[in-house]
Amino acid sequence: MGQRLTSEILQRRRTRAVTLREEGWRITDIAHALQVSPAAVSQWIKAYTQQGAKGLVSTPKTGATPRLTKRHQLLLRALLSDTPRDHGIDADAWNRALVQQAIKRLFGVSFSIQHVGRLMKNAAQETSSLPRVTHLELKDLIRKSDIARIRTRINDSHGKRK
Repeated sequence: MGQRLTSEILQRRRTRAVTLREEGWRITDIAHALQVSPAAVSQWIKAYTQQGAKGLVSTPKTGATPRLTKRHQLLLRALLSDTPRDHGIDADAWNRALVQQAIKRLFGVSFSIQHVGRLMKNAAQETSSLPRVTHLELKDLIRKSDIARIRTRINDSHGKRK
C-alpha cells in the first residue's frame, strides 16, 4: 500500500506537471515522470489554464453529509451510557438490532446492522463527558417517541423480526 501524500506534496506535483508542459513535454511523458495517469495531467493543465495557480490548490474532500448530526451522536452516546431497562426496554444490554430500532424511532434514520455496530463502537470510544443537558434532552425525546415499544425479539439476521 502506498504512502499517503499531503496536500502540499500533491500541489507541488501539479505545479511540476504544469512547468514541464510549459517546457514542451508531452502529457504522456509528464505522466510517466510523475507516476500518474495522463488523464490526471490533462486535468491539472486544464485547471491551470482556466484558473491559474488557484486551480492547482488541493480542496478538501467532504464526502457525504452525515445522516446523524453531532447532536444526534451525543444523544446516542447518552442512550448507550444507560441500560435498555433504564428506558423500559426488556433487555439487559444494548445490541445492534436494539440500537438500530432506537435510532430509527428517535431520529427517523435507518442504518444497516453493520453501520450501527460502527456507530456503537465510535460512541464507546468517545472519552469526553456528556453535558447534563444532553441527558435531559434525551429523556424528553424518549418520552415523545415511546422508545419502550421497541421489540426485543429480534432475529440475529440483520435485524429482521421473527
